[in-house]
Amino acid sequence: MKRKVISVLLCAGTVFSLVSCSGSMGGSGGETADNETGGSNGNSGTVTLLSWYTEKEMSPIKEGFENANPGLTLEVQYVPPTEQYIQKLTLLMNGNEPTDLFFMCPEVREDVEATDFAEDLSDMPIMNKLSDNAKRTLGTDGKVYGLSLDSWASFIFYNEEIFEEAGIQEIPGTWDELVEAMAKINDIGIVPMTAQAEDAGRLLLGLFASNEASKDPQAEAGIADGSKKFSDLYEESMEAWYEDVVQPEYLTKACLSLTNDQQEEMFINGQAGMMIGGPWSLTSFEAKNPDAKYGTFAIPGFDGESMLQGAANVGIGIAKEAKNKEGAEKFMDYISSDEGIKCWSDTFHNFMNVEGVEYTVDPCLEQFKDDVAEGNIYWQTVEWPNSSSVLNAFTSACQNVIAGTYSPQEALQEIDDKIEEIQNN
Repeated sequence: MKRKVISVLLCAGTVFSLVSCSGSMGGSGGETADNETGGSNGNSGTVTLLSWYTEKEMSPIKEGFENANPGLTLEVQYVPPTEQYIQKLTLLMNGNEPTDLFFMCPEVREDVEATDFAEDLSDMPIMNKLSDNAKRTLGTDGKVYGLSLDSWASFIFYNEEIFEEAGIQEIPGTWDELVEAMAKINDIGIVPMTAQAEDAGRLLLGLFASNEASKDPQAEAGIADGSKKFSDLYEESMEAWYEDVVQPEYLTKACLSLTNDQQEEMFINGQAGMMIGGPWSLTSFEAKNPDAKYGTFAIPGFDGESMLQGAANVGIGIAKEAKNKEGAEKFMDYISSDEGIKCWSDTFHNFMNVEGVEYTVDPCLEQFKDDVAEGNIYWQTVEWPNSSSVLNAFTSACQNVIAGTYSPQEALQEIDDKIEEIQNN
């Protein structure tokens, strides 16, 4: 993702490996599907997928599916996430001819339900092995509209050599220790933490998650119905973020003009001590500076609690008006099979949501596998109403605080106003 925060977003961006996930049929998936009009199982035709990932990223999944289903071709129609993808999917939901399959993210959950756009997948056998967090993120009232096989999670990357130079002997375990580490890095003339413009408020979101969501995962549930105000929930975390990080310029105004690539360059080349990122950052680090030494830790709360920022990743759903419904169902059968799950894991290298799946991650991520598997991750957009709009308002407000044009109170009020506007429409 970078992939507009969610990226999450979302969703987040992924580290991927273009490996073949061929089924037992063997051969080239593309040639098989293009040259046959029907397989022994009677399947034939093209299955269309509105894709969050590029055709190159999806190629192992495409090949595996086509090899397992001779006569079927997966047509990947890529639209860049997050904003452009949501716009395209919204057009499909509002009357344009849909693709057979689509990637679903939490930001469109309400619209998918309101337009009756997708099939309910809750009866799929794999749901018995799927984490509750994955089902809740892409469903509502017991229905599941997107099959999410993996989760993203974000955390703080830290430069080991800079920590050593600054005299930081232990990984920060509380918010005060994190702030103290930032001060020590600042004292040796290095930027304590870098961030791209779209991530201006990510440290604040992480602090809230560790302080509040670690104790009550439903802490923000009342925002949608108006029984809780954003400003009341976030006041304490906002004050700490502002006074401890923004005012002393440990997170500088320079971040407001940085892209994701630029923040990664700063961190991996030793110009910044820390950066919030996730698995999607690793391939960039390897390409930019394979000799860099870094580690990871969760954003800590005031008393040492921690809750990873993260959520079930985008999942695949079937459009109710799919032209090739049978082919779409065959695709879902494939990716929920043992072979398909392994192909997905080998391709994207994220944290898996499926119970009993053996998979590997980079050593610096190993410490987070249990937390993700147990659903100990939190991402605000799952709880916020019309979450993409609220997230945009939140990010803009945090950028204004960093720029010095908003006080923390003005920022919180702007977010309250956006939520109220959504509730009134």
